[in-house]
Amino acid sequence: MKALFVVLLALGFSIQTFSQPQTGSGVTPEMRTQANTYFQAGEWDKASAAYEKIVEKEGANFGAHYRLGMSHLGLNKNEQAAEHIEKAFTGAPNAVFALALARAYARLDNKAKAFDAIYRSTTMGGIAPESLTGEKDFAAWLNDAGFKELVHKSDLATNPCKARPEFRQFDFWIGEWDAKNVQGVTVASSSIQLILGQCIIFENWNTPTNSGKSFNVFNATDGKWHQSWVDDKGTFTHYIGGLVDGRMVLTAETVRAGTKMLAKMTFSKLPNGDVRQFGENSTDDGKTWTTAFDFNYSRKK
Repeated sequence: MKALFVVLLALGFSIQTFSQPQTGSGVTPEMRTQANTYFQAGEWDKASAAYEKIVEKEGANFGAHYRLGMSHLGLNKNEQAAEHIEKAFTGAPNAVFALALARAYARLDNKAKAFDAIYRSTTMGGIAPESLTGEKDFAAWLNDAGFKELVHKSDLATNPCKARPEFRQFDFWIGEWDAKNVQGVTVASSSIQLILGQCIIFENWNTPTNSGKSFNVFNATDGKWHQSWVDDKGTFTHYIGGLVDGRMVLTAETVRAGTKMLAKMTFSKLPNGDVRQFGENSTDDGKTWTTAFDFNYSRKK
């Protein structure tokens, strides 16, 4: 149940979305509270009896059908479970109901329908791969080629950044680094991490005198890379750019001492695996540039 609840939160809704009272149905608030209490306590026999009364009066209460089906699963009444979860899924298609339906069909040895439910979930946000591979009802399929393909499709659905090669363009900057100046002196430590479903490259910059962080992401809407930089001096800078001849070039418009300025950073992957971060400034709209910094990122030993 915990895994289902986590997926539910990820999809941005709760079962209550599909469990709203229907005016004049005859279902009282007390009946709903009692049914939910039994369900949350895992008292499946009492929960199934309570939800049965609700769905008799509210046939379109898809949340109640889902919970009735899950209660039947808890009692190993798998045919009844499939019947009610199918009603829930048909009336309110979502990945949570799809996972429950696949479980019911798996217990009925109906591989085709189980796989179909999982496949349909991939168009609805997907099911977390670990929820599929960790589900005991699917244990017999862990080495099944078809199941592995569904897990892969679900992975891409729940983590869409994995499916877009553009999101991987800046991966050469990921790592644990010592940043050195042109004299070869280490001036900073930088930890560049891939986070949030492999969508965000997260920079953690530290020196003896200042520290800062940035979020770097490919924006699929405008087709450009964006970096939002903040530091412990209250600085905020937003850079925009993308790959130019294999180098990541990001530019920001800033105002310093009342003067409009362009700030540009160019990240280049070097042959030995190091990364060069070259900073330049311009006060004439990019006609001329002056060097602001020149760092070489060397991987920590």
